[in-house]
Amino acid sequence: MTKILLVDDDFLVRTFLSRLTDWEKHGYTLVGAAQDGEEALRMTEEYRPDIIITDISMPVMDGIELIRRLRQQENTACIVVLSCHDDFDYVREAMKLGANEYVLKNLLTEDTLLKLLVDLKKKIVSTSQGGLQFDAPEVERAYYLKLLQGSAPRPEDGFHTGAALAVLILDYETRVSAMELEQQKRFHSSFAQICREVCRNQSAVRCIHVQQGEYALLLDFSGISSVYERREKIQQYASAVVRYAERYLAVSVCVGTSRAENFNPKADECWQEAQEARNERFYSAQTVLYGWQIEPCGKEIPSAAQRFSEEVPKYMEKRDGGLLRQRWEEALAAFRAEHTEARLVQEWLRQTDRKAGIPQRTAPDMLDGFRGLERAYLTFREEILPQPDNYSSAVSRTIRYLQQNHTGEATLIEAAEQVHLNPAYLSHIFSKETGITFSEYLLSCRLGTAKELLVNTDDKIREVSVKSGFNDYRNFCKVFKKTVGETPQNYRKQCRTK
Repeated sequence: MTKILLVDDDFLVRTFLSRLTDWEKHGYTLVGAAQDGEEALRMTEEYRPDIIITDISMPVMDGIELIRRLRQQENTACIVVLSCHDDFDYVREAMKLGANEYVLKNLLTEDTLLKLLVDLKKKIVSTSQGGLQFDAPEVERAYYLKLLQGSAPRPEDGFHTGAALAVLILDYETRVSAMELEQQKRFHSSFAQICREVCRNQSAVRCIHVQQGEYALLLDFSGISSVYERREKIQQYASAVVRYAERYLAVSVCVGTSRAENFNPKADECWQEAQEARNERFYSAQTVLYGWQIEPCGKEIPSAAQRFSEEVPKYMEKRDGGLLRQRWEEALAAFRAEHTEARLVQEWLRQTDRKAGIPQRTAPDMLDGFRGLERAYLTFREEILPQPDNYSSAVSRTIRYLQQNHTGEATLIEAAEQVHLNPAYLSHIFSKETGITFSEYLLSCRLGTAKELLVNTDDKIREVSVKSGFNDYRNFCKVFKKTVGETPQNYRKQCRTK
């Protein structure tokens, strides 16, 4: 019999759980019911349960501390966390510490509990029999990696002609790479568990850790003949994975999926299609992208972009910001029109930087998607065009005006009055000499101030927006995310952890 220990400070909940099902009929035995974490630790020492079902919020010792103590003692019991809707932060912490499953109390029924326990029982059996079982993690992972590469025989364990494949990409740069190795292992386990939880109703599910930041989620849809219904299921599962990963693990996930058709014997083709869908994120702000909707990618760098790269020395010699901006926009328009592969766009940017003598950009700069090219342009312009001392008197004075007044009501009309020019003419020469518009320069100044305040002060985000010259808080957050690539909160967190 599989031994189970219940842990909850509420007598009624303990009673409800103990009577929820006929435990022995299904192969389980209740070894006890503890009312807090301390009592649970003592009972764990005495009874050695295989599965521990625990609440989070309890007096004396809560569920989080209980899980921490158990894992420190190298106790391998499977742990199920009972949570309420307002416990999400605690559940996230529990999963990080090594909990195996979680379930909402208001959704707990005999059927859901028994299905959950069956999955855990399989895990226990697999672990106890060691490497002889196919489900041993590294053996399974190696097999499926070969399958996705097209170098392994088709599986005989439930993945048939209707299986689907999803590729999941996590935001490792800001979340997981900073973890210790043991924390990363627990994270991988927790993420895989979330995937299995989301797809619990599927007859077969595999979540394979491919490499840092990349997972393959395999789902079997062989029992569903309707293509429409398969796609609907994929949309449902993919969206849920994104939502749950953000809620419980605080990570951003992008999902690319295959068509859910003809997985065998073409697993490698499904894998490729899912990756191509995932790569669509370069041009799209969506977090879930579908193989049946993506456009074919351009396999060559467009001529307009090639021309821009080749003419960099000319732009540097002429110091013509207007021409630089025009040619850059032509290059970007060509990339978008031809839907050029992301890796080619990134290679083009590296080549262009080298010709301009710009130091190699960091990975986040290179991989932030098509919208990140606007920031790349600003860096490029600053490197190859003259600084304020080399601009005309009117433009230099306008730049100084913006630097001194950008936190207030700086306007083109007022700047024109300062330099005694018509606003339209000032706008024209400002764009021609600097390569960006008056409004873009003003925004750049305000965002620069916002970044400094986020890093160097503890001001609330709303206060930062006002002090930086933004009157609308929501607009500030939207513009900051669009331009910088991160929310103000995440930007502050990342800068302070470096």
